[in-house]
Amino acid sequence: MAKNNKTYTIGLDIGGTNMKVVLFDGEKVVADDSLATPRDSLDHFLVMVKALVDPMLARAKEIKARVLGIGLGIAGTLNSDRSIMLVSPNIPIINNVNLSEKLKSIIDLPVVVDNDANCFVRAEAKVGAGKGRQNVYGIIIGTGIGGGWWVNNEVYNVAHGGAGELGKFIVDLENGIGFEEAYHKIMQNNPAQMAEEAYRGDILAERNYEELGRMLGAALANIVNLIDPEIFVVGGSVVESSDLFLSQTKKMMKTHIESSEARKKVKIAKSKLGANMGAIGAALLARNT
Repeated sequence: MAKNNKTYTIGLDIGGTNMKVVLFDGEKVVADDSLATPRDSLDHFLVMVKALVDPMLARAKEIKARVLGIGLGIAGTLNSDRSIMLVSPNIPIINNVNLSEKLKSIIDLPVVVDNDANCFVRAEAKVGAGKGRQNVYGIIIGTGIGGGWWVNNEVYNVAHGGAGELGKFIVDLENGIGFEEAYHKIMQNNPAQMAEEAYRGDILAERNYEELGRMLGAALANIVNLIDPEIFVVGGSVVESSDLFLSQTKKMMKTHIESSEARKKVKIAKSKLGANMGAIGAALLARNT
């Protein structure tokens, strides 16, 4: 086989339920895979991450491709230089761990880490629904709820590593309840079943999705009034049932946006990259580091 002059990166999206991996050539996914996320011990976690990466390296060797490095997108709050996971709500075994160093020692490639929502918005801004725009806010709604802001061709960096956390927006002041907690209460911790009931015409389920739409619309209006993005891109498992709530989201958002121009122009789009969105963003992170 002739030498492959393209450069490749490997991206991993580490979620609370599943881990996804892609081998990415800068434009398209060449290979992908997934495994359940281990949450019993750090050693088991590292072993399973390596088990995802090794077949991607084997595929790269097969096509004579040079792999530049590995990117990880993980739900949680990183420190300001994105080297240590401070709090990962769904994978506490990695709290206060420098995953870059741990993985580099067993894989022998440069490893960079970012918040999963940052990886999502990076992917959507560069090759997805926000491509060509300079100011994109991405929202992931799945096991958890996260957000990331892409502005002036990069993810917005912050003083203390905690920006973009849409899921922590307080939506009930009296009880101190954030958006993520309220979402799970509305969905009764089972959004797939709630969606099925709503599609069957269950009135309570339909109303629950309408309430989600109103709550999300209010949150997005607050973001518009604060940072005025051109477009919101929504991803995660909730996208599959977006027709149950997105019209309410748009209605509520327009009701509470201050700028008349923003009310007319700001867009909401669904992710174009499917299940690999976060892993693609992590691969792009590794390419640009």
